[in-house]
This record gives sequence, structure tokens and C-alpha cells, in this order.
Amino acid sequence: MKLLLVFILSLSSAAYASLPELFGSSAGSLAIGAQAQKQSAANNYHAPSLLGYSKSSQFSFDIFYVSTQFKDINNVVVKNETNTVNTFEKGDVEVNSKPTPMFGAHLSTPLFSPEGVKFNISIFAPFDRLMETDSGDPYQPRYVMYDNRFVRPNFIFSGAQSFGEWSFSIGAHTGIQTNGETYFMSRTTAGNPSLAKMSFNAKPSIGAVLSASKRTNEHLTYLTFQQEMKSKLANRASGETEIASNTSFQFDFDVAALLYYDPMTIRLGHQIHQEQTSMFFSLEFQQWDNYDGSTIQLKKRGGAINGSENLEKLKLKNLFIPKLGLQRELSDNWTGKLGYFYRQSPLYTNNLKYSGNSIDVEKHVFSIGAARLIHFQQKELTLDFAYQAHLLRNMKIIKTPNREDGDPSEPKIGSPGYKVGGMIHALSLGISWMY
Repeated sequence: MKLLLVFILSLSSAAYASLPELFGSSAGSLAIGAQAQKQSAANNYHAPSLLGYSKSSQFSFDIFYVSTQFKDINNVVVKNETNTVNTFEKGDVEVNSKPTPMFGAHLSTPLFSPEGVKFNISIFAPFDRLMETDSGDPYQPRYVMYDNRFVRPNFIFSGAQSFGEWSFSIGAHTGIQTNGETYFMSRTTAGNPSLAKMSFNAKPSIGAVLSASKRTNEHLTYLTFQQEMKSKLANRASGETEIASNTSFQFDFDVAALLYYDPMTIRLGHQIHQEQTSMFFSLEFQQWDNYDGSTIQLKKRGGAINGSENLEKLKLKNLFIPKLGLQRELSDNWTGKLGYFYRQSPLYTNNLKYSGNSIDVEKHVFSIGAARLIHFQQKELTLDFAYQAHLLRNMKIIKTPNREDGDPSEPKIGSPGYKVGGMIHALSLGISWMY
């Protein structure tokens, strides 16, 4: 049975979203509050219709480094009979994951003529691995919106075409769906080996991205719709386990988990471009009604093993995220940038006092950056440097009495309570050019 559970855990992951949604699509975007820029191939994420105005090919490559400094959680209940058979233990919880290096690459190019349709592609991925998966303990405290949330590949494709003042775009962002079957026969008698067999497949899933924009003199307005994306795991696990040399019990259940989740998002943005100054404003609406936590769900089909029960009842809310950005030319070759946005949590934080410890809190995000224009082989290259600080709200969580299932003999995991909050640091370096 231990082998079975290890295998199932290796296939699942918490419900995470993407790097550009959390921090920005490029160093230049990060610097102005995670918004669409004045001109960049990285606009393919926030507002792909803006690329329809371009008459040349654009390329952008960016490196991201993200580090968390969440408040320590020490001397709390980490084990009781909801996540063990009969163990009770207090200890410390590690909530800060290893700092993550990521990259983003963007290309926008005309297909037939400078005034024709632009083909746009964006890729986000970790440097040292394809993706990272970790379901975690469904009851242990975790910052579920950041704990490896963005350590996965993202692909965005679009086509954009301008018609005078107007530009339109249609495209897609991708996810993954997996399913399969696993059979185990485990033995404990010496000389009798265990065996297993497995079938497994994965296929891409696609969500629509639609965008429209209008440009007039110093003003530019855009609207983008991004369809909700769920990346799911489904697996059937069955088999039997030897109890004595001639006795066994059977198990058969469905395994389900939400690998990654991108909420349905609508972005409305407006930019004002003057001779030396540009201002950026946007408002994002994110719909979180269908979000699930990082719990592996086990549904019993037959046999002797019980299915799982989700004792954490998440309370969800939809979000409006206001964003502000400022860009100012400091000299012929240098540009300064500032940004800010405020993000509430889609999870009701007061719910943490009950069963479960899926942590997320509201935050204020400040960013600063600089861009250096370089002339190289008759081409203009732009180097962007940016830093972003996420200031999470500090709160004290005090757990209610009794175990998660209501049993008064033990306290809940996370008891007696803990503090949440802290900071997230994001650094980015990017290079972009047009040709």
C-alpha cells in the first residue's frame, strides 16, 4: 500500500496558476505592475491585440527569480489521526520553498506583410526541470497560491490584426489532462514478490484568449478575455494486498486531483502615452468559483479501503485587481519605471481557524525598474531590470477546538495557531528587440 500511495502522490500537484499572472509577463511588465507594456512581444499574455499594430518582428527573453519570506510556523500540531493512523505530534512547518529561477520567451512576427496578420507565441518555463508536482499534506499549513504554483510550462499562441484604430486578436493558452489505470498486488511473505502494472496518457487542453484594442493619438484602450483552464489528473487504482500467506484484502478506487488552475480573467486596460511619460491603468476581474484545493480525492469503487473525505471547506470569492504603472524617459538611453497593484485573496482567510490550512492573504505589490536602450549592429536592443515586492497582510490564526472530524480527543493540525504574512521578492532581467 505504501508503494501505491507514493505512486499516486508522484502524479498529482496542487492547484497552481502561472508566472505571468502572479508577477508579470516580462521584466518590463513586472516593473509597471504586471500589465501590458507600451510595445513588447510579451504583450501576448496581457493584451495580444496590441501586437496587431506592429509592422515588424519583436522578440523578448526574460529571466525571473522568485523568493518567499513567509512567517515561520513553529510548535504547532503537525500530525493527528486525520493524516496518520494513530500518531500525535507537534513540530515546525516549512512554508518557504526553494527560490525558483524561471524564463519567459516571446516572439511576434508578421506572417505575410508588415501590415498583415501577426503570429505571436509566448513560453514560460522553469530553467532546470519541465515542471514540479507536489500534492502536499491536505491538512498541513501551505501558501497554496505560491508553493511551486508557477513552476510549470505555459504556452500562449495568438494571431492579431489591426484595422485602422482597432486591433483584434484570437488565441489560446494550454493546459494538460492526464488519466490512466494502475494495478498493484503487494505481498509480505518472504520469497513472494509483489507486482504492478500501469497505463497512463496525457493530452493538452486549450482555453480561448480573445482581445480587442483601440488606439487614438496619445491613448490606447484594450480588453482581454482569458478562458478558465483546469489541468486535471484522473487515475483508477486497484489491486490486492496480502495480510497473511493465504489471506488478502482488495482495493479499488478513483484518484482525482486538480493539477493546475487558471481562473477566468477579464482585463480592461488604458494607456496614456505622452512625449516622455507613459501611464498605465488596468482592472482585472478573476473568477475563482471553480477553484479546488490541493487535496487528492479518493473515491471508493469497491474493496476494503475507505475513500477520502474533504474536511476543509474552502470559501471562495471572485476578485477585482486594480493596477497602476508609470514610465518616464530619464535620458536618451535610460527609462525609469514604477508599478503597483492590490490583490485580495480568493480564499476567506478567517476560514483557516476551522479544518484545513490552505493559506492565502491579501497583498500590496510595489515594483520598480529601469530600461537601457543599446544600439547594436544597427538594431535597437532594450535591457530591462525590475524588482517587485509583495507585502502580505499579517494575521494571527487561532484554531477552533477538536480534531478536523469533530473528535474532542485531539486538537486540529495547526493548533493552537500561527501567524501568516510576510513578503515575496521577484527579480527579473530581460532583453528585447525589434527587427
